[in-house]
Amino acid sequence: MRISTRLENLIIKSLSQSMTVDLMERLARQVFPDYDLHSRSGFPENIPLPQITAAKQIISDMKHGNAFLRFVEVLIDVDKNGIMGRRVSIRFLSQIINEVEQLNYKYNSEIGMFVEGRVKTKGWGILQEGRIYEFAFLRVDIVDNSRLVRSYPREVIRETYEAVKNIVKRIVEKRDGRVWSWEGDGGIAAFYLANKNLKAALCGVEIIMELFMYNLIGCRLDERLKVRVAVHTGPSVFSSSIDTVQNDTLRRLEIIESQYTPPNSVTVSPGVFSDLGGKLERFFRQVEVSTGNYLYNFRLRWNE
Repeated sequence: MRISTRLENLIIKSLSQSMTVDLMERLARQVFPDYDLHSRSGFPENIPLPQITAAKQIISDMKHGNAFLRFVEVLIDVDKNGIMGRRVSIRFLSQIINEVEQLNYKYNSEIGMFVEGRVKTKGWGILQEGRIYEFAFLRVDIVDNSRLVRSYPREVIRETYEAVKNIVKRIVEKRDGRVWSWEGDGGIAAFYLANKNLKAALCGVEIIMELFMYNLIGCRLDERLKVRVAVHTGPSVFSSSIDTVQNDTLRRLEIIESQYTPPNSVTVSPGVFSDLGGKLERFFRQVEVSTGNYLYNFRLRWNE
């Protein structure tokens, strides 16, 4: 993240005009718990730091510690909620937010974090390569891919599969998800932000419904295109190349999709189902996969 000198100076001015040095250090410790302003600045403990010096040191450390955005998020939270029972008004905060958003970030008030704006990447602009996070994953697979490829002209298959990919990508990104991989006949999407399990399940339902309409009016095949969709939640390392990621969460996702999901339906794991809420839960049928172990399946049921 390239931070402009103007943005740095704006936050330095905000800190020095909004709070004491002690409060600045307290806010810095919300990002780096062991942060010691005197140690970082080289000032002896018995010499008070000027406010402007303290502000410059903190912003420099946040910048070089890859925690600049996190510190701005702390400022927004303190301005809204105060700290230690005290109200604190952060000067120039709206200008600071506007400057950050010029860097292709947008503040998401649901989670209290900046995420990327117009340009979308697999890590939402905030995830760090190699670290483990909790995700909801959605897996889509086109049924009978091998037979379809043998039965139809290459151009028809290319157009059909591209349409499916575009439908999935649009639906997923509309609910703050990201398509992590796509291999022609299917792929995996990830959800990380607020209400990730609910959003992933809603995407699965919407994909099935939109593909129903696509089969009616847009599909060039002489038959209905069928897909399987699975949704599962759990920890996974973040990597910009999902091909290198192997873990129990993604293996379980593949098993749910390939073994327990009928064509043109969505199957979700118990961890996802528990976050759906009563209104959406009633559209899913419980499926016992072994004694005492259940999955939950949605499909269009016009005559039931």
